[in-house]
Amino acid sequence: MSTGTSSITGANLAIWPDTLPLPRVDGYALSAQPNTLRTELEAGAARVRLRSQALIYKVQAQWRFSPEAFALFDAWWFHRLNQGVAWFAMPLTAGLGVQLVQARFAGAWDSELLAGGRWQVKAQLEVQDLPRLSSDETEVAAALGPAAIDIGTRLHAWLHASLAATDYW
Repeated sequence: MSTGTSSITGANLAIWPDTLPLPRVDGYALSAQPNTLRTELEAGAARVRLRSQALIYKVQAQWRFSPEAFALFDAWWFHRLNQGVAWFAMPLTAGLGVQLVQARFAGAWDSELLAGGRWQVKAQLEVQDLPRLSSDETEVAAALGPAAIDIGTRLHAWLHASLAATDYW
C-alpha cells in the first residue's frame, strides 16, 4: 500500500510521544478540505480545476489524559510544536487503518476537567497527504472488492519477511 511515510520519517518533525494515547474513537471525524476552484460560466457547465495536488484533511480529535499525561501533552504542544504551529508525525486512523501521518494543530485545543481528575482535550488537526491506495491498488480493489486490500497487505508482509529471512539481497 502507498503510505507516504518516507516523506514523514525523512523530515525533521516532532513525533507524537509514545507515552500519550492516540485520539479516542468518540468524536473522531475526518473530512477532506475543498481543493478546487469553480468558475461559473455564462453558458454551459462551470469550469472546475484543482488548486493543488496536495490535499489537506481536517481531523476532529479528542483525548482523555491523566493529570500527568495532560501536563506532558501541554508542555509538548507548547515547547516542541511552538504552541501548535509546527507539523509533527503522529499515528492516526483512516481508510487503511492506523498510519503515520504529518499533522499540525489547526488552532488552540480545548480542555475539560472530568470526574476523577482526568482531562478531556479536544482539538482540530490538519493532516497532509493522508495515506491511500495507489492508482494500481485502486484498480485491483475495485475489481476484486475491498477484501483484496487486506490480502495484498498480508501478501506484501509475507513476501518481505520471506525475502529478508532468505537474505536474498
